[in-house]
Order: sequence, then C-alpha cells, then structure tokens
Amino acid sequence: MNALTTASPPALLALIGGNEDRLTPGIVLRELVAACAASHAGGGPLRVVVLSTASGEPDLLWSQYEPAFRALGAVPAWLDPRDREAAGADDALQALRSADLLFMTGGDQERLLDVIGDTPLHALIRERHRTGELAIAGTSAGASALGAHMPVGDLNEQFAGPSQPLHAALGLMPTLVIDQHFAQRKRHARLLQLVSLDPRRTGVGIDEDTALIVRPGHDLRVVGAGAVTVIDGSRMTDRREPSSVIAFEQLGFFLLPSGTALRFNDPATPPHLQRLLRAIASPAPLIG
Repeated sequence: MNALTTASPPALLALIGGNEDRLTPGIVLRELVAACAASHAGGGPLRVVVLSTASGEPDLLWSQYEPAFRALGAVPAWLDPRDREAAGADDALQALRSADLLFMTGGDQERLLDVIGDTPLHALIRERHRTGELAIAGTSAGASALGAHMPVGDLNEQFAGPSQPLHAALGLMPTLVIDQHFAQRKRHARLLQLVSLDPRRTGVGIDEDTALIVRPGHDLRVVGAGAVTVIDGSRMTDRREPSSVIAFEQLGFFLLPSGTALRFNDPATPPHLQRLLRAIASPAPLIG
C-alpha cells in the first residue's frame, strides 16, 4: 500500500476550468464520470448531485447537466439552496447523503460561500469526502470554492493597486488556491498575487474545458483541451524595495498540459514533480 494512503483515504476531487462541453458531452465530463465510476464501491449507476447555488441561472444549467450526466450513465439529481436555512434543511442533507459525486456548477463563488459556507451542508460535504464516500467536482466558480482561499471579482490581467484581502473558501483542498478560465482570461498575475499573500498555499490555474483530476494520496491527471498552471511560492522571497518594484524570487512555475499523469512513488517521476504532486494531491488536514 502507498505510504500516503490511509484506511479511509479521501475521495476523488476534480477541478474544471469552466466552459467544459456539456452538450456532447465532451472529454472532461466523460473522464470525470469514468474516474468516479472506477472507484465507486456501492454498485449500480453513479449518483450525481448537481449543486447550482453559485449560478444566477440555475434552471439553465440543470437543463444542460441533467441530460449530460444521464448520457454518461449516471443518475443526476438537482440541489439548489438559495439561503443558509435551505442549506441546513433535511431534504438538502438527505440528497447529499445519497450522492456518490457532488458537482458544483459555475457562477459566483462568493454567492456559493455566502449560502453554504459553515452550514450543516458544508459540514456534511467535508465529512463524506474525508471518509472517501463522496467525490467532489467543481467547475469555474465551483472549482475556486474548493481551495483554502479563493479569488473574487474580475481582476484579470495585472495587479490592481494594494493587496486584496484573502477570501476564505470551502477548504476541501486546503493546500491550494484555485483560479479558472485561466489562460483565456489572462489570470496569471491574479494567481501570483494570491500566492504572494499566502505562500503556504500552492496556486493552481485551470484552462477552460480542462480538468485536474486528483485522487488524494494516489495520483493526478490533466484532461481536456488546455493545461493546468501551478505556482509554488513555498521557497519564494518577496522584495519590494523601492516600493514601486515587486520582485518575487525563487518562485516555482509549472505548466501541466493535457495528458499529464503523475503517480506517487513512480520511479519515472523526477523529484521536482514528486514535490509538485505532494503539494497538490497529498491527503492534508483542514487548515484554518
């Protein structure tokens, strides 16, 4: 057994950069369902709960995801709490208890956190994932919400004046800060700024129609049309003298194209990629 696995390893996690093909459906959703089905121990079809709280158009998204998941052999159900009371209601909790995969849609990550953060639904998500019972995927805002902190607003191309405050996320991937629509919206500087505010976290940026699929303690894969960018600030020095000049030294920058697959303890994986793998995919305690 891998030294990093436990008696009850956490379940699969998938980060999707947004705009994945959900009409065909395309490779991202196909690979997600296949990966979840491969580790599904309950028998029968995969049960997927689509959580659309982040979206301002939940009906539209459900009308797209419902047939997409059915076409892939899964059984989808819809969960759309719009306030914190609904996020603690018995029907919402029961829907989650019956799920094998929670799929969080795009929209506004602040809306998602305002509604479900620190609610009974949030607690149940974390507990069922920690014990290996519930796989979790997020696309766009749903992906950013899975990290320790999350980007907010529309800052894209460059640093925007003074540092912005860190916004707490759901903490399912507590070693990461996650951004999406990455190459398409030129969010490299935004992610760099977020890493500079908390260098303990590894920055992960995911292109559109692309997914980072992680099995904690086992492996990670990149699938889809684009790539995943990783910024490691753990050894970074931050020099700002004179104050108008920003200099980050000893910063790690990785580009993982589609098709990348890294496995723990694989002798073919060089040490610097093993360190990257551990930063992203090691089972980790929740960090406050």
